[in-house]
Amino acid sequence: MEGLKDIKEIVEVTDNSLWQLLGTIFISLILILLLLYLIKKLFFTKKRKKLTLKDKALIALKNIDYNDSKEIAYTFSQNMPYFLNQNNQEKFNKIEEELEIYKYKREVPKMEEKLKERIKEMIKEIK
Repeated sequence: MEGLKDIKEIVEVTDNSLWQLLGTIFISLILILLLLYLIKKLFFTKKRKKLTLKDKALIALKNIDYNDSKEIAYTFSQNMPYFLNQNNQEKFNKIEEELEIYKYKREVPKMEEKLKERIKEMIKEIK
């Protein structure tokens, strides 16, 4: 054995493979989570429908405060034209004429119940 002179003692080799493995797993998890988030966002979320002027007008008409005569007059006059057709145009014009006394004044009288009921009926006919 004395003739073997080229064999050396055991040397400690630094090994970073554990940190490389953990780093690869961490980056892979982040990429997978990002990919799942994008897939969910693209395919599984409902696209919100933007409200059109007609939709906003319908909401305003349905939420009229019938205790305030001036609010009834203005809200009805501004929002009802979106829903007019040949069938209800004349009815709207008649109601509009009756509502003139409730507009353009600081103090207005209380609205008649018959007129309120006609306005409510016309709003109920909207689809």
